[in-house]
Amino acid sequence: MAGYSFLLKIFQECKYLIGLPLKEKEGGIVMKFWYSSTSPFARKVYVTILHHHLEEQVDIQKVQVAFDRNSPHNQDNPLGRIPAFQASSGEWLYGSDLISQYLDELGQEISLFPNGMDKWHVLNILSIAEGILENTMPIVAEKFFHEKEHWWKDRHQQIEERNIRSLSLLEKLATEQGLSLNIATIQVVALVDWWNLREEVIGLSLKENFPELQDWTQKMNATFEVLQASWDF
Repeated sequence: MAGYSFLLKIFQECKYLIGLPLKEKEGGIVMKFWYSSTSPFARKVYVTILHHHLEEQVDIQKVQVAFDRNSPHNQDNPLGRIPAFQASSGEWLYGSDLISQYLDELGQEISLFPNGMDKWHVLNILSIAEGILENTMPIVAEKFFHEKEHWWKDRHQQIEERNIRSLSLLEKLATEQGLSLNIATIQVVALVDWWNLREEVIGLSLKENFPELQDWTQKMNATFEVLQASWDF
């Protein structure tokens, strides 16, 4: 028994050194993940955790106010952005794609990041979806918190025109993927569900203007339990 305990101790130390997750019931080293339930970027990371069954190895914390300076995710994280992730080594990882890839490499299920030539096609779809979100999310924030100045209306119109072109392309590329789960299709589903939640603020209906994308998203949510489990709205 003493020999077993010694080997277990060595194994745990090796896991720590190579960066593998280690979660103990009392005072152990854990990976930590801070997320907002409405963030499409955080949802992508959350789905990655669920896909690889890493829930027991990650301390998952929901953030109520992302800009709260007293929130734990803002204490040592200089970017102060959601999602926030701290590896078991204590190192902070920045950006939802990096966090997702880190977790994907730790997981034992089929990778969400394809190899070969498919990799670049999938990552291109991912970039389009993220670009639409990066264009649109600041507009939503502006509408929530500020008056509609003339310059702002012009800027909003420019973004809407870009989004319409980008969504048309995304609809084609996403539906061509079929009902397959990868890092890009996860992000597209997260985009569409978030957009539908904020449709009244955004002012552009995906259901009316991009029905194939909407239908594909509904089928994806119905097919993959991890997508359903990651969205409560």
